[in-house]
Amino acid sequence: MLFLKSLLFILLNVGFGLLFVWLAKWFLFNPSPKKIFGRRNPLTPGFLVRKRDWVFNKARDLLHDYLEQADDPSRHSGYLFKLEEDLQEKVWEQMAFVDDWRFMPSGWKAKIRDMIASAVRGLAANILRKTVPHLVQQWRIEHRIDDYDEQFNLEFFTKYYNQYLHVPALKIVGGINLVLGILNMVLFLILA
Repeated sequence: MLFLKSLLFILLNVGFGLLFVWLAKWFLFNPSPKKIFGRRNPLTPGFLVRKRDWVFNKARDLLHDYLEQADDPSRHSGYLFKLEEDLQEKVWEQMAFVDDWRFMPSGWKAKIRDMIASAVRGLAANILRKTVPHLVQQWRIEHRIDDYDEQFNLEFFTKYYNQYLHVPALKIVGGINLVLGILNMVLFLILA
């Protein structure tokens, strides 16, 4: 009877190890929210499901925000306007060597620095507000985001997770816990 009790160590160790592997898969890939006693379980839907949706929604939001800022050059807020101002300021600072030119009136020096900084800002604005949106439209970036959203669906991730992580993890964890269960059984038999 004592030997039969000691066999429970093997079953329990292997069972708990495999349970943790299955719980990890459930935590990552559970597709729908579950309720426990009428309250939503905060761990559902799965982590990968939530983050996958978040990434694609964030990519769409960033693209729309960029295109809205690029369409309105009179807008004096947003990161495109700030980027243009920062670029103009950096070019102004880099053109400090113009102040060292001799035999040139200081008004001309300031105009040269202003003209070069404004030209660089205009070039950057032209690239960021006209060329990039044209390329976004020409390359159909929004449709590509949707295509990638469909391509990298949950089944895609589940297939590769099962193939490269879940099945090997089941084997490795099962083997390790089998050895630990045998060691626990022997230890129990020695101490009993």
